[in-house]
Amino acid sequence: MKQGIPSTAELAAAVREFLEQEVVAATDGRLSFHARVAANVLAQIERELESGMPDTTGDAEVCAAIRAGTVDLAEVYDAIRETVVAKLRISNPRHLLPEDR
Repeated sequence: MKQGIPSTAELAAAVREFLEQEVVAATDGRLSFHARVAANVLAQIERELESGMPDTTGDAEVCAAIRAGTVDLAEVYDAIRETVVAKLRISNPRHLLPEDR
């Protein structure tokens, strides 16, 4: 916290914790579900703020080349895998292999 002003990450964490610990526990059904969804969104925001968004420059060109059959998939596999792993670290790290976390 700089000069008494919480960072965006600190604000997101505080709201996420409130939702997880107070709202989800005190509600049920639809409201509880939406509180869990909101907490998950805030957790994703926290991860993005911590690590930054992966560079997806060139994704459209690689996709077009794959569709056109003008690229050897073995040549671009590592780059595609790296991009997917970086995105999953932010969106849902539970889907990653342990060695990629």
